Amino acid sequence: MDFEPKYTPEQEEFRQEVKVWMKENMPSGIVHPADPIDLTEEQYQLRREFGRRLGAKGWLWSTAATEYGGGGLDVEHAIVLEEEAEAAGLTIPPFYDSGGRLGGASIVVWGSDEQKNFFLPPIFTGTVRTWQLLSEPEAGSDLANVKTTAVKDGDDYIINGQKVFVGSSLG
Repeated sequence: MDFEPKYTPEQEEFRQEVKVWMKENMPSGIVHPADPIDLTEEQYQLRREFGRRLGAKGWLWSTAATEYGGGGLDVEHAIVLEEEAEAAGLTIPPFYDSGGRLGGASIVVWGSDEQKNFFLPPIFTGTVRTWQLLSEPEAGSDLANVKTTAVKDGDDYIINGQKVFVGSSLG
C-alpha cells in the first residue's frame, strides 16, 4: 500500500505560494534553541512579529472562518501550509500560540456571537496571545483530578481552587 499523500495541482500551486511567502516573510534571525527555555527576548519578539504576519495572511489559524481573521482553508490546504512551515523549521502550533488553538476553538464552539466577534479576531490574527490554565498543584493537566470549582452566585461565579501557570517567561 502507498501511504504517501497525493496532492492536486491546485494544492501544489498553493504549496509554491506558501514557500515563496515563507521565504519573503520569515525573519532571517529566527533560531531554534535545543531547549525552549533558552529562547531570548529578541527571539520571542521575532516569533511574535512572524505570528502577526501569518495572522494578517489568515494562516496563523488557517482553517478558522475568515470573518474572525482565519484563513478559511480546507484541511488539505492547511496540511500543505503546516508541511511547508515545518520544512522552514517551524510548526505553527506550538511555535506561536497553542493556547489560542485550544481557547479559540472553545470560543468558536461555545461562545456567543458577541464573544466570537470580540475575542477571535485578535487571537486568530496574532495580535494577542492566550493561555489556558489546566494545571493544578495535585493534578497537573489531568482534568479528571481537577479540584477547582465555579459555583453560581446570583449573576456571578465564585471560583475556588488553585492553578499553576505553565508558559513562556517571555509572554
